[in-house]
Amino acid sequence: MAGFAQATAKPLPRKAGQGRLDAKPCPPTAVIYPDETLSEHAPSIEKAIDRAARNLTPEQFKSLVGDPGLSILRSAKEAVGADSITIWLADVEQKHLVVTHSDPEERLVGWEQPVTEGLISLTFASEQCLCENKVYLNADHSKRVDEKLGHVTTAMIATPFYIAGNLRGVFSCVQLKSDRDAEDPPGFSAKNMNRIRRLSTVGERLVNYRLLTTLLGLEL
Repeated sequence: MAGFAQATAKPLPRKAGQGRLDAKPCPPTAVIYPDETLSEHAPSIEKAIDRAARNLTPEQFKSLVGDPGLSILRSAKEAVGADSITIWLADVEQKHLVVTHSDPEERLVGWEQPVTEGLISLTFASEQCLCENKVYLNADHSKRVDEKLGHVTTAMIATPFYIAGNLRGVFSCVQLKSDRDAEDPPGFSAKNMNRIRRLSTVGERLVNYRLLTTLLGLEL
């Protein structure tokens, strides 16, 4: 995994007007502890949260974010003009990124993609946020999902997703068209990317909190 990160953590080649790659890293947030007693045990708690995060199933993730979290994801998708929003989590061996949430394409949940392939994996390896239009012109774009669902991805936002301060996956939004000859949607902007970047941070804090309360046996 480290070798792949070093080999691909560089700006993608683009034709003029094709899109943009944000070179700024997307840092994780810290786990927030409610009192000093818990703070004293921070290292042990963070390790326990990380262990739980590494084994999250799609069903467990959906339960953690709950209806309010799913509503926020839908609202963010609509706000940036995306056709779909997806959360990818790395498997235990970190050899594949697995779709843990997908709206509206629920049939994509459980789909696996190798961490050595595609722009989503590039975001995971480099820990850099990506915003690109005319994605279908980029040779690094994996067409696996397009072929499965029968559409063409035209624009993509991808941001790293952390849990307990550790890289665990990727948030992505896409715009789609029915076939290569159809007109492209308007595309994404840097403002759209920053919104999804903030969404990823909110998602991390929510999952951290829910894992922490579950670990401590609290029903809040």
